[in-house]
Amino acid sequence: MNRTPLYIPQQNAGATFAQLDDWEIASNFGDVATEYKAAKEGAALLDRSYFGRFRLAGKDSLDLINRLSSNKVDVLLPGAGAGTVLTTNKGRVIDVLHLFALENHWVMLTSPQTRERIAEWIDLYTFMEEATLEDITQTTAMITLLGPQATALLEAVTGTALAQLEPYSSIAITIDGVTLPLLRTDPVDVRGYDLVVPMEQAQHVWSALADPSRNITLVGEETYNILRVEAGLPRYGWEMSEQVNPWEVDLRRFINFEKGCYIGQEVILRLDTYNKVQKLLMALTFSSAGVTKWDTLRQEGKNAGTITSVVEHPISGQHIGLGLVRSAFALPGTQLEVMNSQGSPVAQASVRELPATPTFPS
Repeated sequence: MNRTPLYIPQQNAGATFAQLDDWEIASNFGDVATEYKAAKEGAALLDRSYFGRFRLAGKDSLDLINRLSSNKVDVLLPGAGAGTVLTTNKGRVIDVLHLFALENHWVMLTSPQTRERIAEWIDLYTFMEEATLEDITQTTAMITLLGPQATALLEAVTGTALAQLEPYSSIAITIDGVTLPLLRTDPVDVRGYDLVVPMEQAQHVWSALADPSRNITLVGEETYNILRVEAGLPRYGWEMSEQVNPWEVDLRRFINFEKGCYIGQEVILRLDTYNKVQKLLMALTFSSAGVTKWDTLRQEGKNAGTITSVVEHPISGQHIGLGLVRSAFALPGTQLEVMNSQGSPVAQASVRELPATPTFPS
């Protein structure tokens, strides 16, 4: 079982830990409602070191990623970035890659579960290119700051103006003597930042940010996942997998319609052009507790889809989620029956639109 470089300080702060794939990560710090309010109204500090991180170098690196994925990423200048979907030959989602151009290399963020798959896929299509891909997940930590007060807090700590930093932008900052890249990632579609820190300096930087005088709240995976579901964002292992295409899981913002060819492009564009998308990611509200991931949705005996995420809202107590709903039933206000794995009804589900997503650079 992997532990992040920040396991000990989180344990000392009272974290309860849970397993996510092969990682043991902080689930919560005792009061999810307080953590949620901090992320929505104040400043929150989160360890996302279990997410994948790669260092790309070499003059052909961006050209390589550009011809393998859906967005135009071959012209990213230092300080800029973009998200792009890596797809199979059949147009299925391998993962969303988040690229950030630093001064002399690129940082690429991935889902925790896909690191080996991505490295193997890129290697398969690397021929004579001058490009290197180094997995730095185990040698670095990734510290995330969320919330409307996160910018002011970071400005106070670093002495660097950050208010004008756009999504997917990056800048070098210094925290208590440690210089490191700050990435504006907006991981739950509200303003948020990630710091990629060498493993041996991670606890030092974390302690500088978590100082009680900073008025920042530690949050865990439980709160992060609630914020994600509330924002309607797909996640690998929940909504995203190689069983779905980008249209089904609301990844349109990461697709450039004017760029040259990439792996899976023909299938992806044909699905959109001929309106062949069979299911759509939709927000769901449930009538009661008892709903679980992979429960099915039905209407009058017809299969209407699958539930992919379920959370209990820490303030309202409402049970909300996300699901892949068959296109015929993917209309806001549609009422569906939730069936468990034994085929018994457990709740009613109301279909809702996904929240509007920001327009990121493409």
